[in-house]
Amino acid sequence: MTMTSYDIILIHPPAIYDFRRRPLFPGAMGQSVEGIQFNKVPIGMLSIAEYLDRHGYRVIIDNLCDRMINVPGFDVEKHLKSCSARIYAVGLNFQQHSQGAVEIARLCKSLHPNSHVIMGGMTATRFHEEIIEKYPFIDAVVRGEAEKPMLQLVRACEEHDRLTDTPNLTYRNDNGSIRTTPLMPASQDLDEYEYVRFDLLEPKTSICPPDSNSRWSLAVCRGCIYNCAICGGSAYAYKKYFGMKRPAFRSPDRLVADMKKLNDQGIYTIGLYQDPRMAGKKYWQELAAALAREKPNIERLSLDLLAPADEEFVREFSRTGQRIIFHLCPDTGCDEVRRQLGRRYSNDEVIETIKLCHKYHIPVTNFFSVGLAGETEQNVRQTWDLWSRLDELNYEAMMKGCFGGDSDNSPSFGQVLGSIVLDPGSPAFDEPEKYGYKLLYNNLEEYIQGLAQPFWHHWLNYETLFLDRNTIVELILQSVEFTIDQREKYGFYSQAQAYYERCRAEADRVVAREAENIMKLENPRQREIRVINMRRNLDALEKQRMTFLE
Repeated sequence: MTMTSYDIILIHPPAIYDFRRRPLFPGAMGQSVEGIQFNKVPIGMLSIAEYLDRHGYRVIIDNLCDRMINVPGFDVEKHLKSCSARIYAVGLNFQQHSQGAVEIARLCKSLHPNSHVIMGGMTATRFHEEIIEKYPFIDAVVRGEAEKPMLQLVRACEEHDRLTDTPNLTYRNDNGSIRTTPLMPASQDLDEYEYVRFDLLEPKTSICPPDSNSRWSLAVCRGCIYNCAICGGSAYAYKKYFGMKRPAFRSPDRLVADMKKLNDQGIYTIGLYQDPRMAGKKYWQELAAALAREKPNIERLSLDLLAPADEEFVREFSRTGQRIIFHLCPDTGCDEVRRQLGRRYSNDEVIETIKLCHKYHIPVTNFFSVGLAGETEQNVRQTWDLWSRLDELNYEAMMKGCFGGDSDNSPSFGQVLGSIVLDPGSPAFDEPEKYGYKLLYNNLEEYIQGLAQPFWHHWLNYETLFLDRNTIVELILQSVEFTIDQREKYGFYSQAQAYYERCRAEADRVVAREAENIMKLENPRQREIRVINMRRNLDALEKQRMTFLE
């Protein structure tokens, strides 16, 4: 970022501020410490920046997370000290960024005490009062949608040189009391915003990582019609915290125009967030028609399916001339557990959707979780059974040439396993017992303390009425081992690679057990030494395994 004075700098923080200096054990949460920092900027930051720029303000998005990952020796404090702005706006959209966002905000205020430090995003919105009560270095939280409220905030600061009663704001007034202003009316559609102004984003590795295929996602809408229990982007959350009674959609023509703008900037792998069917049949038909007519240059276009699809929908998108892939989230192989989650469809409907997609030569990625409310160890085995069936369908389709020999469409690509978190603001977070959960972190301060721990299993923020955290961790690791077996079975892991991955899973199991012994030590220095030594031992083993694979 050039040494320019800005009206506002939007900052994307790392998940864990000091990840480069502390020994961390990401385990089943990710393949590497860098990989769990989530360095992709939320697309809402781009629309906020463009809206402010459009109205004449000097604005930049500074992806600190990306700089910390990709620039050796990058000095965060020196960098922030060299930046000048009236307002430093730190994003806290996903709960995983809680620790990093607060620490970056603290640093901004210490380096620029006369500037305003604010926060925004879905997690910041959920915890807005706590943030202002507990963290004096954060001056305000912009709640909910932020494009228009941010413009009013910047204008007020320009006029009065202080925070005033602008919309969507929680802040301290001149006498130190906390003020919460009403939300503006929610957006009716998203066509007035822009999401591809990459000239406002630094560094450029945020967009086009070196030695990697560039991928970007666009929003079909803001909001949702579904109420999945653990989702902070549910209809419940958007209505309660954003004031949105229904989703606001971006028109099909604008979405396709966005794709062409991405093409102009060298991006050809594109994802669409949210299911276009939520807007109705006319909308998704117009989207399919626009893709076929305008022919954006797309290497792969992914679309979310929030429920199983019928043949008409699959057939229409197969005729767009684009290389489509669908994403479906059955999450579990137990119909009853899925219904409790808020997804009211059956395994049979999942299987029929996969068969339909294969009929029209479209691959499907299915996402599964472990540790859902209502789930037992037997239910997890039902998930493995469904996973196995879907792998069989994928393999049969590949053997028939359904995907044209495309190596991306492998069984290992077809199913993805992830542990879950309860998003702040989700139905289950706000009423955990009603939905079968027990929260381990009830507020932002507890989140920060939990996410600051070095061990991956301490980052899980819940238990269920049936499963404690240790059992969830073991079921996650058993499920990881199951996926390794599947990938070796279908030839997507060599025997050596499968052995290597099983060793990693066993190492994660040992780390989880040893962590409990370490955390019982009363002497902080002894705990620190044990953690450092364990990280060194694991790194040495990792090096040996990589040598073995070579």
